[in-house]
Amino acid sequence: MAIEDIGANIRRIMKIKGYSIAKLSARMGVGTATISNILNGRSEPKSSTLLKFCNALEVGLPDILADAPKLQSLRFRTNSNLSAREKAERDQMLYETAQWLKNYNTLEDLLNVKPEYGFKDLGEADPIRLANIVREKLGLTDSQPIVDLPAEIEKAGIKLYLHSFGFKKTFGLSVADIDMGPAIVVNSEKDISIERRIFTIAHELGHLLMHRGSYNGEETVEDKGSAQEKEADLFAGEFLLPTSALKREWSEAIGLDLVDRVLKIKKIYRVSYQVVLMRLSQLNPQFESPQIYIRFNTEFQEKYHHNLKNHYEPEAIEEPEPLSDFDLIEDHYAALVLKAYSAGGISMSKAGEMLGKSTMQMRKFLSAWKEIELNE
Repeated sequence: MAIEDIGANIRRIMKIKGYSIAKLSARMGVGTATISNILNGRSEPKSSTLLKFCNALEVGLPDILADAPKLQSLRFRTNSNLSAREKAERDQMLYETAQWLKNYNTLEDLLNVKPEYGFKDLGEADPIRLANIVREKLGLTDSQPIVDLPAEIEKAGIKLYLHSFGFKKTFGLSVADIDMGPAIVVNSEKDISIERRIFTIAHELGHLLMHRGSYNGEETVEDKGSAQEKEADLFAGEFLLPTSALKREWSEAIGLDLVDRVLKIKKIYRVSYQVVLMRLSQLNPQFESPQIYIRFNTEFQEKYHHNLKNHYEPEAIEEPEPLSDFDLIEDHYAALVLKAYSAGGISMSKAGEMLGKSTMQMRKFLSAWKEIELNE
């Protein structure tokens, strides 16, 4: 581990917690010059100073001593430039992603369960045709809703990480197969709807399959009008809501108005109302964008007396609840941790570390887990 890594880790944690050098100095009882030298890698901290950092920042020693993450084949786009705090949150998220990937691969090796990447070299550039090829490889019919997207993604050998980024200027990222992946990481901030997270998974899958040259580890501000973003949107739309299915459902819902037709299809295919509108605008000139979005928003507010601002996801007419957190659960990683622990491959403390639980929390978790297991 390099001295620079210690400084980078401390600086990242300081920004997340809102500490200036002066404020941290007063809390630690250590001079600002000493802290500045450590942050900039000009001096190596003593053990006693490291413990003072831990106490002041309320973190463990491993958080400060951790090697800096090095994901070389990352595709990461933000909606706008990040603030200093958001950059610190981003760095923390990238560190946790790299650590999660390392743990995931370790578990697969321990249990000898590393799946083959099922979508390598598909050889199709057209996003619509590619989406249907992927659905076929997953055993899905051209009209079948995807009920458990995480399971389908992981079945193809792609790792999935649902994780709160600490900011909302990006919905997700992905990592290529040459860098402990392939993997898709989705922002699970509470204000981002489940429907939006589902679309992000499909969107990032499109990038993984079509835009391998863009996995260079560089962060850029997203250009929603770029060819690659349009292709990923086309892929995601067809993958989640195939053309044949949309046409059939739209025709069968002839007795409903625009708003209720959209909401019915949204509920069946577990997508956002915006995805349904996007697919309609892609298929028929009469549903031209942005006019169709304006019309839907107006008619929805007139009918249901609620506007669609701030990522509000309207409820379907036949079922009272929109999608909830239980409609998008990734449990494969936790299952691998438990299997490795049960097989004696990892200790309880290591299992807790992998799941982000303290020793006390892990004991309670394992106790509860054993109590609810079915007897063979």
